[in-house]
Amino acid sequence: MSKGFKRKKDLDRYGIPKLYIGIPLCVILSYLFYFASPELALKMVLSPYYIVVEHEYWRLFTWIFTIPYSPDGLTLILLPIMLFFYYSLAKSLEQIWGRFMFNLYIFGSIILTDILVLLGAFYIMHFSKQVDIADFVFAGDGITHYFLISIFLAFTVVGGDNIVYLYFVLPLKMKWLGYIDLIYMLYLFISEGFFTKLIIIGLLTNYFIYFFINRKKTAPSLADRRRKANFVKAMQKRPKNTYNEDGTIQFRPKSGIIPPGTGNPPGVPVHKCAVCGRTDLNSPMMDFRFCSKCEGNYEYCSEHLYTHEHVRRMTNE
Repeated sequence: MSKGFKRKKDLDRYGIPKLYIGIPLCVILSYLFYFASPELALKMVLSPYYIVVEHEYWRLFTWIFTIPYSPDGLTLILLPIMLFFYYSLAKSLEQIWGRFMFNLYIFGSIILTDILVLLGAFYIMHFSKQVDIADFVFAGDGITHYFLISIFLAFTVVGGDNIVYLYFVLPLKMKWLGYIDLIYMLYLFISEGFFTKLIIIGLLTNYFIYFFINRKKTAPSLADRRRKANFVKAMQKRPKNTYNEDGTIQFRPKSGIIPPGTGNPPGVPVHKCAVCGRTDLNSPMMDFRFCSKCEGNYEYCSEHLYTHEHVRRMTNE
């Protein structure tokens, strides 16, 4: 097992398992709170004024339970689709990044945003009295909408070539929708108030940090999944391998006769995963394939074929 893979597994022990379930759950609770008690929902908004003046510090944590979109009829109709969409994105991110890094991204977005809002409030209270009162009080309205956009942007880093159907009709690559969201966030940054700018900076800073960390990792695209499905079908149709007494594979030629001396040397694997170190000896039922996107002869097991970091050769300029 490679050191990098082992280190990732060790860190994943400290992450909250299945945190991606919490993304749609928080959205569902936000609408329940909103309709059950609008006054309670208002007390959960990330308001710089109420935090630093009224000392309502719980708002630093409860804003994750505020509604991301206006609760009109169309929003409620499309809400199940939206929830499933972000659930799928978050689950894929955890599978590709690992549990620990996904946890860091989610909690990092929350903590960094809170820190910037507190620093901004401290600056306004002690150094500058010129502030937009509406922004000072209501800057946190819609913050969960920006938070969901940051999750979508994070997925475009590793799965930008995946196809999503805009309005269920127009096929677009996710990376192009990501560019649109970045332009939208830039527009909000220019047009909105001081504290809204800080919130956007917090979420996008966290996104760009993980962009540079994970930019070489890729999620399986539609073509990758189709190629994998064809490979699985082909593997199911091929003749089963036969094994020597020591567990090594004997290759069966088309004639069905194995020539003398063509068996594997004892204890020498034919296939070995470049990530986890599995071989056809210790995992005889595992399928192994070479990656066409890696530069060099790197072979991977079926578990890491579509989730590994592609190898690029170093060039001297």
